[in-house]
Amino acid sequence: MDAVAQMEAKTGKTRQNSTSARNVAQHLVQQLTLWGVERIYGVIGDGNLFLLDELGKQNRITYIACRHETNAAIMASADAKLTGKLAVCTCTSGPGLASIMNGLADAWADRVPLLLISGHVESTAIGLGGVQDINQQLLIQPLAEFSSLVADSHVFPKLLNKAGKTALHKGGVAHLSVPKEIWQLPVTGSFFPLPIKTTPATPSPEQLIKAAQLIDKAKRPILLAGRGIESAQSYALQFAEKIQAPLMVTMPAKSFVPNDHPLFIGGLGHAGTEISRELLAKADLCIVLGATWWPSDYVPKTVQTVQIDAAVENIGESHPVAAPVVGDLLTVISQLTSHVRQKKNEQYVAEISKKKLAWNNRIEEESKLVSPTDSISPAYAFSVLQKCIDDDAVITLDVGDHTVWFERIFQLKRQKLIISGTWRTLGFGLPAGIACQLAMPDRQVVSVAGDGGVAYSIMELITAVTHKLPLTLFIMNNQSYAMEKNRMIVEGLDTLGSQIPNPDYAALAKACRVESIRVSKSEELEPSIRQALSSRTTSVVEIMCTAPVLPHTKILKGMDAGNH
Repeated sequence: MDAVAQMEAKTGKTRQNSTSARNVAQHLVQQLTLWGVERIYGVIGDGNLFLLDELGKQNRITYIACRHETNAAIMASADAKLTGKLAVCTCTSGPGLASIMNGLADAWADRVPLLLISGHVESTAIGLGGVQDINQQLLIQPLAEFSSLVADSHVFPKLLNKAGKTALHKGGVAHLSVPKEIWQLPVTGSFFPLPIKTTPATPSPEQLIKAAQLIDKAKRPILLAGRGIESAQSYALQFAEKIQAPLMVTMPAKSFVPNDHPLFIGGLGHAGTEISRELLAKADLCIVLGATWWPSDYVPKTVQTVQIDAAVENIGESHPVAAPVVGDLLTVISQLTSHVRQKKNEQYVAEISKKKLAWNNRIEEESKLVSPTDSISPAYAFSVLQKCIDDDAVITLDVGDHTVWFERIFQLKRQKLIISGTWRTLGFGLPAGIACQLAMPDRQVVSVAGDGGVAYSIMELITAVTHKLPLTLFIMNNQSYAMEKNRMIVEGLDTLGSQIPNPDYAALAKACRVESIRVSKSEELEPSIRQALSSRTTSVVEIMCTAPVLPHTKILKGMDAGNH
């Protein structure tokens, strides 16, 4: 009995073409089923018709037909970010592959496991420059940890296994390009077990001792935690409490720390808090836990750092490190907590508390309405959203001015935040929300997008409706690319290109059979939000809001424009 047959015996499910005589399309579906893949996101095209035919004959993997290839890859990337599992997308040759690249770049930049299966022209037409012919391996080379052309059907099982293992082990994109006639050719290879993620290196005693010595010596230590602490959240807090250090976070890690914890001081950078900047400027040691975010415009040039990360390539990526520690974050933080001495720095803790209280009062004032007739500010909008969204909701954020206001105002509880951390592509929010709702149908999923970014992907509302998803999309409409406009204003530049004429997004959503409302009055905001969130169908709330200039607004340089 082969591997798929064994799986079917356990689940009671049957398959088509279960004999050893199977073609490439059948093998792909059966192997992905064995690996636990539940969804494939894609757009139809000449190069993947035989794959879609095979997907249509079974009910173990759901095919999510998207409106644009970029959105298909964003969905796969968000799926992998939320579940930690291998995600899969598909496209056709030429323009299909070119269009999917932007979404693939999100998975590549944030190092999440994604497998792309692209169709290709016939083998005899490759390289001749005909319709939709291009060197697909060369085109995808900057984004793929592994990419191969399937030249022989009999090697397909090994290539597929290598692609899956590479995506999981390295964290990133793996790609197989399948000429259209190859789909129907026979396969004789076997199935492979689910690829296992690589176990992080074990830290050396010397690394731990050096880090502990620097921490014990520090009078004003500060912590910067990234998404790497997801599996070690309580350990990171215990560590912070033992050394009495304030804890900053990157945006993806904001929900990993209780935002009301006495040592939590918010984010670092343009959307961060003044507390984090002020305390970091006076710190004598910064301990970086599972983060690569180091915005040079907001960090002192001379502060010593201890950096702890599971990936050795992340160590010292953006700045010199005095004490690197490589290993699983849960293990390292636990060991380091036992190595370091308990600090008692009442003056430092009192300073943190005083600054945190002042910051919370400031945010509370920013979020208030002076009168019910006031225009809706982004600060007020996010303060209302915070009251209404479930404590354990999944929130997907698009890229734009609303992102920095969200980080500034929204106090996360147990919500899971999914963002385009490093690539930061416009259009991320809605397709990411669709994928998250598909992956977690019983959990509240909320997407937030700006009026600029949502234009990139709004037709995927049709996809959400097709799959009967209770997803809620909030559109922050300030009728401009506000982040860019405000930076141009501050720098004295002409604001050409920042003012954009928009459609009535609520009306457009209704044309997609979506429940929708446009809100321009503050007194209508909370009832509209609560009604949308209580709906069991796809819904949209378009919020007409202002675009105030954030403090510290400026044109960022190099890596400073990212947040991961």
